[in-house]
Amino acid sequence: MRKFSIKIFTLLLVFFLAFTSYTYAEVSTQDQDLYNELADIGAIMKYITDNYIDNVTYEQLKEAALKGIFSSLDEYSTYFTKEEFSQFERGTSGTFSGTGMVLIEKDGKIVVDSVIEDSPAAKAGVKSGYIIKTVDGKSVEGMKLTDVVNMILGDPGTKVKITFDVGGTLKEIELVRQVIHINPVSYKLLEEGIGYIKITEFNENTTANLTKALLFMDKNNVKKLILDLRNNPGGLLTEVVSAANFFVPQGIVVTIERRNGEKEDYYSYLTKPKYKLAVLVNKGTASAAEILAGAIQDTKVGFLVGENTYGKGTVQSVVPLEDGSGFKLTIARYKLPSGRYIGKEGLTPDVYVKNVQYTADIKFAGELKIGSRGNEVKVLQKYLNLLKFNAGPEDGIFGPKTANAVKELQKKAGLSPTGVFDKNTYNALLKMIDSLNNKDAVLEKALELLRNM
Repeated sequence: MRKFSIKIFTLLLVFFLAFTSYTYAEVSTQDQDLYNELADIGAIMKYITDNYIDNVTYEQLKEAALKGIFSSLDEYSTYFTKEEFSQFERGTSGTFSGTGMVLIEKDGKIVVDSVIEDSPAAKAGVKSGYIIKTVDGKSVEGMKLTDVVNMILGDPGTKVKITFDVGGTLKEIELVRQVIHINPVSYKLLEEGIGYIKITEFNENTTANLTKALLFMDKNNVKKLILDLRNNPGGLLTEVVSAANFFVPQGIVVTIERRNGEKEDYYSYLTKPKYKLAVLVNKGTASAAEILAGAIQDTKVGFLVGENTYGKGTVQSVVPLEDGSGFKLTIARYKLPSGRYIGKEGLTPDVYVKNVQYTADIKFAGELKIGSRGNEVKVLQKYLNLLKFNAGPEDGIFGPKTANAVKELQKKAGLSPTGVFDKNTYNALLKMIDSLNNKDAVLEKALELLRNM
């Protein structure tokens, strides 16, 4: 833990000892004003507990005061209660003891969002969409998500009984807790010579799993690599610097600058990069993920494809406290190898591509054919052009060009090419629009660029 100044130490000591007295000799003259201010806060808290219409405790007020202090600084500095800090630590460590279920709160219910591979829940057949009803016989109705998670977590080797609602049928499953290591790295071979690696966060398991992924790539003679950092919120600085040593050429990866002007450089020692890189980014790419993407862009060993990134250019220090709570405080800004600071602005991709979701706002109100006119024809022409069937001008007039486009659609769908837009053709059109939504335009563009390198 970092040494704190007397000022911070005094602040915490006063709060956590509920304003018990200590001699003025224990604080410097410089901090006397701070001590007096905290004494005023203590007097206000006493007045509140004595006079507020409902019961309120010092613990509640202390927590609210600390929450307020940190929220007044910046959006990334935060005070955590015991439960919140425990959950935060699990997220950054990537290791915990439990059943392997990722839970979300949806419409007031605690729902299984996903299941970690090879976990007790996965082996027991728990699926995404299962709704948790009870844990060890206790109903979870109305409970907070964090409270349910804490009920399910426990020491390795201990058991927990969970009742699920599976499509309206209750199903009780007994699970034996085990140590779960969250693997944030997935990978595959896209085609000969081109691989794909996705990193969802930089936790304590990232480097080890990235090493395995790159060994797989080397065994398959991969020279071109797509690195997917979309929706990666960041994580540990040490892990992202380790990851950068696989891709970024020898030199500075990132420079951390503190308030007093102190600078700390983090380096890559890679003598010869072995991959041609395309890095996928979007507005969910933040913090440590921006450090890696930015270092790759600055050193020109790869290019960024996608949307502008989040723009988190600061570094936080995480400090645990003796009572199990803790806090996260912004202590520095970082600069990329080129010396640029990306706070608020983010990284601009070298090739801008956005995945678009289409809503099929076309209704079937009867057959359309040569001679048909109106808004229904205009909407049909829009979607035919979107699907690259070339219906010509979107003028609402069903002419020979629109009929030929309908025929091409029908051929592709395995229908008789009549050129008449009937119900079967309408259904085929909807399926093709749906397939556009499942298309990853960002990935496909990166793949196209790498093929042509």
